[in-house]
Amino acid sequence: MKRSLVFASFLAFVMGATPVLADFTYQETTQISGGTILKVMHFVGAFSKNSRQALEPISSTISIKGNRMVNRNATAAVIYDLNQKTLSTVHFADKTYSVITFDQLKQQMAAMAEKMHLHAADQPDLSFDVKVKETGETKDVKGSKTHEMILTFTLSGTDEKNGAQGALDMTSDVWIASNVPGYEEVREFQRRAAEAMGWVPGQNPFLNRPDMAKAMAEMYKEGSKLDGIPLVNTVRMTGRVQGSPSSTADAQPAPQERSDTAPPTSVSDAVAGALVGHFGLGRRKKQNENSSGDPSPSTNGSSSGSCACLMELKSEVTSYNTATVDPTLFDIPSGFTKIDEDFLNATRHR
Repeated sequence: MKRSLVFASFLAFVMGATPVLADFTYQETTQISGGTILKVMHFVGAFSKNSRQALEPISSTISIKGNRMVNRNATAAVIYDLNQKTLSTVHFADKTYSVITFDQLKQQMAAMAEKMHLHAADQPDLSFDVKVKETGETKDVKGSKTHEMILTFTLSGTDEKNGAQGALDMTSDVWIASNVPGYEEVREFQRRAAEAMGWVPGQNPFLNRPDMAKAMAEMYKEGSKLDGIPLVNTVRMTGRVQGSPSSTADAQPAPQERSDTAPPTSVSDAVAGALVGHFGLGRRKKQNENSSGDPSPSTNGSSSGSCACLMELKSEVTSYNTATVDPTLFDIPSGFTKIDEDFLNATRHR
């Protein structure tokens, strides 16, 4: 859960900003809502309490105060401090915390990038593409007028050894409310944090490939078009091989086309598209009536029904306000023990 919490925060850094200094807090819920991973977790959940818990919605509170931000849920909190240039992770269950400086984080990322570079000769030839589309659709979300935008990130590759082709598509279907007082501070903090932490083109060691650097620069450019607070965000991830969906061994039928007025059935920022459309840029394709394969099981009550994708992740903002944020929310709780933690491998302590 901690890794998902941090990852979700990082994904948000691709958005732009307008400088303002004000407090802002918003609450959101995030849940895996479809795809192969949901089916697998339902199966594993019969034997694992942790897997069952992973299927439950995660409620988080994100608060901004000046140069500090905290993303907090029931099990963990991640604290960004741009003044101290640190990222702290608090684990409530075992009363521990870890702190890493931005420089240390960059060093870890550089080491990982170098390790990846050493194996580059064995990897497929990759290309990247980023697009943002204004669909023209509008709807009311919790009393706010929103408009729909689709952010799509596509990673395509060809294996030079056997000529096999494949792609990973991540699509974020976002319903955005413009002119929300105070949210511009969130965007500005994300911009400053991205620059300070090296999550911008020209600073991130993962972007030393010209094609990836170009793609990420384009993502920043396109992300700046998402002007407003994303009240509903559906992220879908789909894999393709040789031009046909192959995200699962038991490929599922494509979902039914949704109506223009129907709410999105999956999620994200997010999180995923979040970060990322074989998802039809948010529009669902009609089911193949001539399919000869056996129908696959449903996603067991998922909000999205069946989905021919690896994963759907849905997040919704449930409330927001500009009330003064309690400064103690950014402090490490008294009595917690400091640990050394490998930030890029959250399951391993050092």
